[in-house]
Amino acid sequence: MLYNLWLGLNIAYEILLPMLWLLVLLAVVWSATLVLALVRAPKGQWRKTLPTSAAIGAIAMALAFVLFPGVAGSSFADINQFADWLFAIGTAVGIGVALWVLTWPMLTWLKKSA
Repeated sequence: MLYNLWLGLNIAYEILLPMLWLLVLLAVVWSATLVLALVRAPKGQWRKTLPTSAAIGAIAMALAFVLFPGVAGSSFADINQFADWLFAIGTAVGIGVALWVLTWPMLTWLKKSA
Protein backbone atom coordinates (compact mmCIF):
# COMPACT_ATOMS: atom_id res chain seq x y z
CA MET A 1 0.00 0.00 0.00
CA LEU A 2 2.73 2.47 0.93
CA TYR A 3 4.67 1.56 -2.19
CA ASN A 4 1.69 2.55 -4.36
CA LEU A 5 1.44 5.89 -2.59
CA TRP A 6 5.12 6.70 -3.12
CA LEU A 7 4.91 5.51 -6.71
CA GLY A 8 1.95 7.80 -7.38
CA LEU A 9 3.70 10.75 -5.76
CA ASN A 10 6.86 10.06 -7.76
CA ILE A 11 4.90 9.90 -11.01
CA ALA A 12 3.12 13.17 -10.18
CA TYR A 13 6.46 14.79 -9.34
CA GLU A 14 8.05 13.64 -12.60
CA ILE A 15 5.07 14.89 -14.61
CA LEU A 16 5.00 18.29 -12.88
CA LEU A 17 8.76 18.86 -12.91
CA PRO A 18 8.93 20.25 -16.49
CA MET A 19 6.01 22.59 -15.69
CA LEU A 20 7.43 23.80 -12.38
CA TRP A 21 8.31 27.22 -13.79
CA LEU A 22 4.70 27.68 -14.92
CA LEU A 23 3.35 26.70 -11.51
CA VAL A 24 5.73 29.12 -9.78
CA LEU A 25 4.73 31.90 -12.19
CA LEU A 26 1.06 31.13 -11.57
CA ALA A 27 1.61 31.27 -7.79
CA VAL A 28 3.40 34.63 -8.09
CA VAL A 29 0.62 36.10 -10.26
CA TRP A 30 -2.06 34.81 -7.89
CA SER A 31 -0.20 36.21 -4.88
CA ALA A 32 0.15 39.58 -6.61
CA THR A 33 -3.56 39.77 -7.45
CA LEU A 34 -4.43 38.73 -3.91
CA VAL A 35 -2.23 41.45 -2.42
CA LEU A 36 -3.58 44.05 -4.84
CA ALA A 37 -7.16 43.09 -4.02
CA LEU A 38 -6.48 43.22 -0.28
CA VAL A 39 -4.73 46.59 -0.51
CA ARG A 40 -7.18 48.25 -2.89
CA ALA A 41 -10.30 46.76 -1.34
CA PRO A 42 -9.70 46.09 2.36
CA LYS A 43 -13.44 45.98 3.02
CA GLY A 44 -13.90 44.90 -0.59
CA GLN A 45 -16.56 43.15 -2.50
CA TRP A 46 -15.29 39.64 -1.73
CA ARG A 47 -18.72 38.19 -1.08
CA LYS A 48 -20.25 39.89 -4.11
CA THR A 49 -17.64 38.53 -6.52
CA LEU A 50 -17.76 34.97 -5.17
CA PRO A 51 -20.72 33.80 -7.32
CA THR A 52 -19.17 35.24 -10.49
CA SER A 53 -15.81 33.59 -9.88
CA ALA A 54 -17.55 30.33 -8.93
CA ALA A 55 -19.51 30.47 -12.19
CA ILE A 56 -16.27 31.00 -14.13
CA GLY A 57 -14.77 28.00 -12.34
CA ALA A 58 -17.85 25.86 -13.03
CA ILE A 59 -17.82 26.75 -16.73
CA ALA A 60 -14.11 25.97 -16.92
CA MET A 61 -14.72 22.66 -15.14
CA ALA A 62 -17.44 21.67 -17.62
CA LEU A 63 -15.33 22.69 -20.60
CA ALA A 64 -12.30 20.86 -19.24
CA PHE A 65 -14.33 17.69 -18.76
CA VAL A 66 -15.74 17.84 -22.29
CA LEU A 67 -12.48 18.86 -24.00
CA PHE A 68 -10.01 16.77 -21.97
CA PRO A 69 -10.26 13.51 -23.96
CA GLY A 70 -9.73 15.34 -27.25
CA VAL A 71 -6.74 17.26 -25.90
CA ALA A 72 -5.24 13.99 -24.67
CA GLY A 73 -5.64 12.46 -28.14
CA SER A 74 -8.50 10.22 -27.09
CA SER A 75 -12.30 10.22 -26.99
CA PHE A 76 -15.04 9.42 -24.51
CA ALA A 77 -15.35 5.99 -26.16
CA ASP A 78 -11.85 5.19 -24.92
CA ILE A 79 -12.69 6.05 -21.31
CA ASN A 80 -13.99 2.69 -20.24
CA GLN A 81 -12.49 2.07 -16.82
CA PHE A 82 -13.26 3.55 -13.43
CA ALA A 83 -9.76 5.01 -13.05
CA ASP A 84 -10.05 6.78 -16.42
CA TRP A 85 -13.30 8.43 -15.38
CA LEU A 86 -11.81 9.43 -12.04
CA PHE A 87 -8.82 10.98 -13.79
CA ALA A 88 -10.99 12.91 -16.24
CA ILE A 89 -13.31 14.15 -13.48
CA GLY A 90 -10.41 14.97 -11.17
CA THR A 91 -8.62 16.92 -13.87
CA ALA A 92 -11.76 18.90 -14.66
CA VAL A 93 -12.42 19.64 -10.98
CA GLY A 94 -8.80 20.71 -10.49
CA ILE A 95 -8.95 23.11 -13.44
CA GLY A 96 -12.29 24.52 -12.29
CA VAL A 97 -11.11 25.09 -8.71
CA ALA A 98 -7.84 26.61 -9.92
CA LEU A 99 -9.69 29.09 -12.13
CA TRP A 100 -12.12 29.88 -9.34
CA VAL A 101 -9.29 30.61 -6.91
CA LEU A 102 -7.39 32.64 -9.52
CA THR A 103 -10.31 34.78 -10.62
CA TRP A 104 -11.78 35.59 -7.20
CA PRO A 105 -9.16 38.15 -6.09
CA MET A 106 -8.89 39.52 -9.62
CA LEU A 107 -12.64 40.15 -9.83
CA THR A 108 -12.62 41.74 -6.37
CA TRP A 109 -9.79 44.03 -7.43
CA LEU A 110 -11.54 44.95 -10.68
CA LYS A 111 -14.86 45.54 -8.97
CA LYS A 112 -13.21 48.00 -6.56
CA SER A 113 -11.45 49.88 -9.35
CA ALA A 114 -14.63 50.13 -11.47
